[in-house]
Amino acid sequence: MKSKRRKIKTYDHAGISIRELRPELPEGGGGYFQVDTMRTGKRERKGFDTLAKAKTHAAILSTKIGNEGANALSLDPAQRQDAVEALAILDGKASLTAAAKLWARHNGIAGGVTVAELGRRWLASLKVQGCRPSTLREREHKVGRLAADMGKRPVVSLTRDDIAGWLTAKGGTGATWDGYRRAFNAMFNHAVRERMAESNPVAGIRAVRMDEKLPTPFTVAAVQSLMRTAAEWTPAIVPTLAVQFFAGLRPGEAMGLDWSAVDFKAKTIRVMPETSKVRRTRIVPMNQTLIDWLTPYRKARGKVGIQTQNQFDYAIYRKPIGPAYEQEGIPIAEREPDKRPKGLLAAAGVDWIQDGPRKTFATMHFAMGGDAGKTAAILGHSGDAGILYKHYRGLVIKADARRFFAIRPATDKVVKVNFKRATA
Repeated sequence: MKSKRRKIKTYDHAGISIRELRPELPEGGGGYFQVDTMRTGKRERKGFDTLAKAKTHAAILSTKIGNEGANALSLDPAQRQDAVEALAILDGKASLTAAAKLWARHNGIAGGVTVAELGRRWLASLKVQGCRPSTLREREHKVGRLAADMGKRPVVSLTRDDIAGWLTAKGGTGATWDGYRRAFNAMFNHAVRERMAESNPVAGIRAVRMDEKLPTPFTVAAVQSLMRTAAEWTPAIVPTLAVQFFAGLRPGEAMGLDWSAVDFKAKTIRVMPETSKVRRTRIVPMNQTLIDWLTPYRKARGKVGIQTQNQFDYAIYRKPIGPAYEQEGIPIAEREPDKRPKGLLAAAGVDWIQDGPRKTFATMHFAMGGDAGKTAAILGHSGDAGILYKHYRGLVIKADARRFFAIRPATDKVVKVNFKRATA
């Protein structure tokens, strides 16, 4: 015999259905009253132990539904139809509100950080971290080029194809492409860490596979011409070039060097952590070639030679080289144009090689002694000496290295420094 199911008693309060699943006790409580309704396409159920509590909740819910209905009625027919179509596209995977917020962020109308602002914040963070000036200049150049074209766009709107397309449009290939890729990858990683973006659009761009490129050193003739021309016309740069060509110092290490770190008695140079790329001190031995080039400029303390990249660039690229251009007493309209070579390179007849002085020292020192480990230690290489052996072996013969370390100043062209006055 089938048992009879108890008929569930229902109440209607403020248009909301309340189901009595368990009666309330005479002394109050102990019951189970379920408020059951449909809202925004979803069924909502909530239980209470008394009918009074269920009715209170039903009244509040009724007011909310009424307000929502009023807001919906304020939309014109086209807007309501647009909402219906948008919800159909989302197909329950996201709410219309979430989709709208995402669109606003990608189109820069929700306070998103722009590419230009990201660039400024990233560069500022690099300065705080103690990024080397030379590295900072390189980063500023790359960020500036991207900001010139995409600076106003929100960071969150950029995609992998945007960055890759920009690199291609700029003609970037090989090492140039990869240099920009690595810089932008670091910048957008910063954006993710600082919650300016949810993902890094550069992460999906692969590194370029390139054939091995051997280091390119200066020739012995080029170094001799460059150094002797400098000694005659731009003596301030001679010590800076000398410690790069004949000791292998990096540009930042050379321009941050103080005479107090140059020990002529012990024949050593101490590279300090604050100027070293790897932030470690090292002792660099001074060969006789370097000593001969530095001696005329020797001081007890103070900066060694050129101190900034701008000064260095002016000397090698823009400074008029040659006898003074005298035009006193001649009307401006009648003056002859200044035909002096512009820059040390033009005067010496030499083309500059990026990191050329350091590469030249590494090439010549290894060819002279054949000890990759010793050369790597002088250079301050943090990697395996086998890498230096692989890259620099056989670039020049030992005879070329002997000629290189035999380069000396032309004594009649060197500007002599009064050592006693300099050390007073």
